[in-house]
Amino acid sequence: MSKHNSEDKRDTINKMKNDIENTEFNYRQTEKLANQVDDEVLKTELELKNFRREQSLRNMKQDIENEYDKENNIKNNLK
Repeated sequence: MSKHNSEDKRDTINKMKNDIENTEFNYRQTEKLANQVDDEVLKTELELKNFRREQSLRNMKQDIENEYDKENNIKNNLK
């Protein structure tokens, strides 16, 4: 694997980690807001947003694992 590809993979992984951090922050903020509102419709909408975020977080974390696995597989094959 060339140095350029290695840097691209690191950039991709770092971007994915940043996306996870932002999504987790938004999740926490929405959770706080949902606990403060009395409007049940709004509360349900906020909970639904966080449900979708949970799904996204699982997928993003799996994508990072897959990137690490691909990188490790390539490194092992080069040995």
